[in-house]
Amino acid sequence: MELSGEIPSIPCCYLIELSRPLGNEKHQARYYLGSCANLKKRFQQHLQGSGAAFTRAAIKRGIEFKIVHVWKTSSKQEARQLEIQLKRYKNHAQLLRRVQNVKTNSTKTR
Repeated sequence: MELSGEIPSIPCCYLIELSRPLGNEKHQARYYLGSCANLKKRFQQHLQGSGAAFTRAAIKRGIEFKIVHVWKTSSKQEARQLEIQLKRYKNHAQLLRRVQNVKTNSTKTR
């Protein structure tokens, strides 16, 4: 699911991308993977600095962020299970490339 315009109020797993990396010379992160029952409400929390520590740190350092991918689910519990499964990939940048490749390949076959 791609986001265009208003953020939907749906249960989902979502991937946030920072405009620049957060961290130090040894460890840097640019992506945050989360799950929620209401994406619109949860993203507002991230923007206001009351979301995850990762996005709070980004706000503190003046780093902008956006939602780059959403996996729609039927419930909060399903979203959480998907988040756990996706976090096993460890590398969220690689996960995003896989999602983009799937979109490109499915578009080409149509």
